Amino acid sequence: MLNHGKKHHATKHKRWTVPLLLCIIAAVSIYVVHLGNTDSWPETGCTVTSSRVVKDYLDPGRRAIALYKVEYELRYTVGTRNYYIWAKSGTADVDQRFIQDRASSLRDECDFRIRYNPSRPSEGVAVRKH
Repeated sequence: MLNHGKKHHATKHKRWTVPLLLCIIAAVSIYVVHLGNTDSWPETGCTVTSSRVVKDYLDPGRRAIALYKVEYELRYTVGTRNYYIWAKSGTADVDQRFIQDRASSLRDECDFRIRYNPSRPSEGVAVRKH
C-alpha cells in the first residue's frame, strides 16, 4: 500500500511538470522575441570611418566559392560618447580586387541609421535608409 501512495504522488507531480515547463518555455520565448525587437530603440545618424573586406564562402554543392564582401565601420554618438559598429555594405563579388577598390573608396554620406539600446548605447544595429 505504501508503493501505491508513492506512485500516486509521482503521477500528481508529473501532471504539474509539463504545464509548468510549457509556461516557462513560452515566457522565455516571449522575452527573446521582445529582446530581439529593436524597432522601439532610438535612432541616430552615423559616419563611415573605415571599411574592410571580408571573405565568405558560398557552398553550392561540391565546391566552395570564395565571395568577398565590403563592410563599413560606422561611428555614432549618444550623448558625448562615440560608439562603433560594423555594417554590411551590400557589395559582394568573387573578384577580390574589385571589392578591395570598392572598399577603399569611402562614402561621404552614411547610408544607415543606427538604432541603439537606450539602456546600453554600445548595443547598436545598423538599419539601411530607405
